Amino acid sequence: MSKIETLLLWLNETWGNRNFNYADKLLTEDATVRGAMTREPVCVDEVKEFAQTFSGLLGPIMASAELAVEQGDWLAARVIVETENPRDRTPFRFSDHFIVRFEGGKIAEVVSQLDYFTLFENLGQLPPDALDACMTGETLDWKRSGLDTDP
Repeated sequence: MSKIETLLLWLNETWGNRNFNYADKLLTEDATVRGAMTREPVCVDEVKEFAQTFSGLLGPIMASAELAVEQGDWLAARVIVETENPRDRTPFRFSDHFIVRFEGGKIAEVVSQLDYFTLFENLGQLPPDALDACMTGETLDWKRSGLDTDP
């Protein structure tokens, strides 16, 4: 199995099929994952807990690779995730960029840069075009955003 196939299998089994213990099959015992939400590397058990929490926010998930570069023990990939908002079943997609190190065919280290703005906008947790507003220096007006509650 190629490195991108291994990554996609892990994402689709763990996050998509919510088979949270599948990580034990594809990640080394001391694997770490790090990203914008974790800041510091987290261990496999913490990744499983995060996956359970995160998956509860989304509908069914299907990850596919848009671009992948494999070299030696390393993989760099842009992954597109197709999902839906579980409240109204509106489909949407977001991206994640991965840098992954492998040991003996298993994932040993993951650095993830998920597009949280697109994700949270589509889930109704940020007003539409929140990133645009932030880049202009405007404040987010929750009352006019149409969202139900203040953050």
